[in-house]
Amino acid sequence: MLLILDGLGDLPVSLLNSQTPLEAANTPVLDRLAGLGLYGLVDPIRPGEIPNTHSGCGALLGALPAQLSNLKRGPVEAAGAGLTLQPGEVAVRANFATLENQQGDLMVVDRRAGRISEDTAELAAFLKTVDLGDGVTARLQPTDQHRCVLVLSGPGLDPRISDTDPGDGDIPALLRPCQPLDADAAVTAEKINQFIDTAHRRLAAHPVNQERIKAGKLPANGVITRGAGVGFRLENVVRDRGINPAVVAGCNTVIGLSRTLGFEVKTDPRFTAASNTDLLAKMETAVAALEDHDLVYVHIKAPDLFAHDHQPENKRDFLELCDEALELLEQAGVMIAVAADHSTDSNSGAHTADPVPALLYAPASSGPGDQAPVNFSETACSEGNMPRQSSHEFLLRLLDLMAR
Repeated sequence: MLLILDGLGDLPVSLLNSQTPLEAANTPVLDRLAGLGLYGLVDPIRPGEIPNTHSGCGALLGALPAQLSNLKRGPVEAAGAGLTLQPGEVAVRANFATLENQQGDLMVVDRRAGRISEDTAELAAFLKTVDLGDGVTARLQPTDQHRCVLVLSGPGLDPRISDTDPGDGDIPALLRPCQPLDADAAVTAEKINQFIDTAHRRLAAHPVNQERIKAGKLPANGVITRGAGVGFRLENVVRDRGINPAVVAGCNTVIGLSRTLGFEVKTDPRFTAASNTDLLAKMETAVAALEDHDLVYVHIKAPDLFAHDHQPENKRDFLELCDEALELLEQAGVMIAVAADHSTDSNSGAHTADPVPALLYAPASSGPGDQAPVNFSETACSEGNMPRQSSHEFLLRLLDLMAR
């Protein structure tokens, strides 16, 4: 079992007496497993590189390091939404966002429209099919919470375009105009900008947003984009070793990655990409999946969300809930690995290049474990009994322990 705690790593936070959320959390199960097994720091990609969810999870799911740069968020989100991209189509990851017109410029007030989680299907219906001229059409499909995927179809499209999403830096920030990164992508960039203008006009007057404003909520009156790409295929070290994997997840990005890699996905309405996900149901599903799968991944998104939203205390508390749920896996007597796709700083709300804490526990092997519980955290793992390594090397270490 490989548990991916999204955004697990963090930096010291003043609200937690200069501890990280993981250091401040009471995690007796993780502490015990680390003491009995191997623990240390893992660089999701390589030292100094800031990962994102799709590249960090992609490495743990077995994508080869040389191919991680080919992973683009748009096609991954499309796969998660059950869309099959046709040749020539370009997919872009999109967010419903709160935009404000300031002297003719669009300002991004909130990148996630207050993490809107309801009525997104109704909003997206206003943008289900948009004619952008020159034979190019756009369709928007919601996935989970504020997330959606935008697919452009038509002649002359090229994914080499810039993002319009200003990122998790200083917000409010100006919406970035989509620009071609190659001369052949000029039409695509133009159509993205046209779509964003159309979306803002249509969504601003939408009844859902009028009601949100009346209720004191941020309106989802715009769409911002990033991670353009086309359909792709990836090699995979897990499949290459003859392993039959499954993934338990509620996050559309991870579901899309898993489908792209040919992994069986176990999902359920109880599994969400938020803090209301049913942790116990995920663990029970994972244990059941081991009856006919060699390796089962469990992805949990909420630690990352709390860090993005500058809520280190909530991140600490949720990690304690994860630790409680992990006891079911320990009782099942399975080999357990714990890792993360990236670190997310609760101070800045952004991903960082810091390595993540990780552990490997094999109940059938005494191993080199310290036996005594370890305060599983960034600090302890910096002096752990497992050498610092990449996520790819960590996965290979796990596969070797499985004798596969």
